[in-house]
Amino acid sequence: MVHLSTMKRGAWLFGLALVVAFSAVDPSASRAAESLPARSRHVEVVLLSETNSLSPGVPVLMAVRLRMEKGWHTYWRNPGDAGSATRIEWKLPEGFQAGPIQWPVPEVISIPPLTSYGYEGETWLLVSVTPPASLPLGQTIALSAKASWVECAQSCIPGSADLVLVLPVVAAPGKIDPSLRVAFLQARGALPQAPPKTVQTNVWVERGKLHLELKSAEKKAAVLEAPRFLPAEEGLIVDSAPQTFRLKQFGIILEIPQPPKAKPLPRKLGGLLLAQSTEWKGTRKIAWALEAEQVPVPISLRSLPASRELWLVLGFAFLGGMILNLMPCVFPVLSLKVLHLVERGREEGGGSFSHGLAFLVGVVSSFLVLATVLLSLRARGAELGWGFQLQSAPFVALLIVLFFLVSLSLFGVFEFGASFGRMGGVADRVRGLWGSFGSGVLATVVASPCTAPFMGVALGFALAQPMWIALLVFGALGLGVAAPVFLLCAFPVLMQLLPRPGRWMEDFKQLLGFPMMAAVVWLLWVYGKLRGIDGVGSLLLALVGVGFGAWLFGRYANLSRILPVRLVAGLVGVLVAGAAIGYLLRDASSRRAEEPWTSYSAARLNELRSERVPVFLDFTASWCLTCKVNERVALNNPEVRKRFADRGVVWMVADWTNRDPAITQALTELGRSGVPTYVLYGPDPQSEPKLLPELLTPRILLDELDKLPSPGPGAPALSSSPQGRP
Repeated sequence: MVHLSTMKRGAWLFGLALVVAFSAVDPSASRAAESLPARSRHVEVVLLSETNSLSPGVPVLMAVRLRMEKGWHTYWRNPGDAGSATRIEWKLPEGFQAGPIQWPVPEVISIPPLTSYGYEGETWLLVSVTPPASLPLGQTIALSAKASWVECAQSCIPGSADLVLVLPVVAAPGKIDPSLRVAFLQARGALPQAPPKTVQTNVWVERGKLHLELKSAEKKAAVLEAPRFLPAEEGLIVDSAPQTFRLKQFGIILEIPQPPKAKPLPRKLGGLLLAQSTEWKGTRKIAWALEAEQVPVPISLRSLPASRELWLVLGFAFLGGMILNLMPCVFPVLSLKVLHLVERGREEGGGSFSHGLAFLVGVVSSFLVLATVLLSLRARGAELGWGFQLQSAPFVALLIVLFFLVSLSLFGVFEFGASFGRMGGVADRVRGLWGSFGSGVLATVVASPCTAPFMGVALGFALAQPMWIALLVFGALGLGVAAPVFLLCAFPVLMQLLPRPGRWMEDFKQLLGFPMMAAVVWLLWVYGKLRGIDGVGSLLLALVGVGFGAWLFGRYANLSRILPVRLVAGLVGVLVAGAAIGYLLRDASSRRAEEPWTSYSAARLNELRSERVPVFLDFTASWCLTCKVNERVALNNPEVRKRFADRGVVWMVADWTNRDPAITQALTELGRSGVPTYVLYGPDPQSEPKLLPELLTPRILLDELDKLPSPGPGAPALSSSPQGRP
């Protein structure tokens, strides 16, 4: 009995040794390639790999599997009326690349009055991961991912899990794990299919509804029933609203209500079409992954006279253009132009009509050029709208300089001849009809950043139409802007209503300088959003130079009776202003660097130190001149930045611009009472921090960083995301 038991134990040990030996010889014979499961309250999550090994440069299909308890669900990429999409944040070794989530077809989950899109029971989120081609053989690689989701039933609970899967690296492509083969095939089958190549899809917005058109290029009748469209982006449709469709000769048009503040329609709209397809074999469910091209609302030349909607939009555009004259950035220039045209008309004996017509042509032609540029850029894929110029920092900078110079001219600091201040722009230096045409161009320049009531409907309609309709709308907008000036010039009787020229014109001109300065302040705020506080500082410095040049020009070039003084003052003034504008444009065109820092908090600092991560703590403030000098000279030095990254040093910024009590306490603990203060913490949590000098040089920083030990292979890399440095 004992002998038999001993034999059985020996056979068992021998079999176990064989399994271990074969597993050592062939890593692909290991257990299923899946991580340890993680759980929230109602969801179990696992990270899986289709193959049980990795090969250099060979993509491997991975999956995050979520199993929900009965009655609970998670969400698709567009959750619908409620919920949040599941997210996967990969933490992969250097050289690995993770693709986007391949979303399976969701269910429409209706809990009145809300409708959501998600998954019940079990779902697999597939992701393709590609190793680098230079991956060394024989080692094991840890692939980590953090999954975050929201699990809902009658209530919703956020959940997350850190998942790790370790796979060996072999030369030949990894074998598909037999235990997961069928599951991965089923996961692939749950993905939406591409529609037939003969199906064309278009989308447009009309009367508060999104219209999705599917038509057959082969001119076959539609065989789809109960279609429902699920856009990939949120905020485009009312998810709980019924979706109606109407048949066309060779297709269908699906009409879906939009919310009052719907997102702008992208040039290509992605999403899913769920429907039933009726065929001779019966009815089957389909799920097509669509990418619909945005097209204008169908309007033809033949239907133009009968299109009440188009005529209404043209009326809105004209009315919006007239109201645009009252905007603070437009009113001063146009008011001065009216006064000058009236004065010129009286001097020239009724020649105001031709000047008013030239002004109108200048305005309308400029609006048409602006519309052509805008529509051309949108056709090339740029998502632009009215006022798109304000997304360009150099354009905003030039506009600020222009408004600033106009303001100085209105205040009497300088004049380009007697006519500049009266006409409110450089274009008015040119005599005759070209001067009035140039004034119309200038009026368009100052009007383009502004908007007015009734313009939104007209411009939104125009930007979704064919080119010729859009140009009609923009032309009507330009006519509205030019109409008051043109009417005043065309009918001399109206001129008699204006007061006679006198002292009041000079006072009124100076008064108009204040709304122009208000426009400068507004544009400074816009520029600050584009370039940050440092960019605003550079712009204000440039304006000092522009103002000084304008003062020189106005004080000496116009007033001095000595010709050499006039010439030298004019030349120096123009050179100073030109140099300031050149500096400004160079700064505005430079790319804003993405600084590698993180904001200070005592908890985050202690966390990094406990993880043995070296930290460079930078106490600074926006009003500290020494801090700014150190930043430009030493901290922004490319070699210093590279050494920070090589040594794995986290750059932490403590912004003391506003007296933060936590930062004050941290300075007190270090024995300091002001900024700049620079502290270098080594990787040893027990080591004392090293206080660096207030005046930094690249050499000082490089020497101190070289004293730090090199980080190990698992050390965190320096963050490269901007965190809002002061």
